[in-house]
Amino acid sequence: MKSLKAGAVLLSIWCGLNAAVAAYVTAVTLSGGAAPALALALRPSEVAAADPRLLAVVNAQAAIANPCIIALCGLVLALTWTCIATGMRWALRALAATLIPLQAFGFVSDGFLRNRNLAANGVSTLVLLAALALMKRGLRDAARGGRSA
Repeated sequence: MKSLKAGAVLLSIWCGLNAAVAAYVTAVTLSGGAAPALALALRPSEVAAADPRLLAVVNAQAAIANPCIIALCGLVLALTWTCIATGMRWALRALAATLIPLQAFGFVSDGFLRNRNLAANGVSTLVLLAALALMKRGLRDAARGGRSA
């Protein structure tokens, strides 16, 4: 498989998995359940006994952050398949400048939850970096007249 296409497919998988998790969290939160992240730090009895104002703050954050994740994934897919796939190098730089710091903050966020998602964040980071590297290689090869794009 060509580098550019392989990177685009890998980034699409990364987006799909992130969007699926965000859609699940959004659905749970909007249906009146507690944000699933609470289960990473509290037992069910602790969630049930928590101050409703605290739960409201956590649910409010989940209700805005997760749809933003879904929207970002949609934008990443659009840029990947309409711009990067047609050789627009600026789009790859824009995605890397946006997604790499955002991915780093996934580790920061997880630190507040005692690194319960460390392995998932590590795998997600490796997939993201591999996808970006493959697309960079494909764009570079295409610019040189190679067949990898």
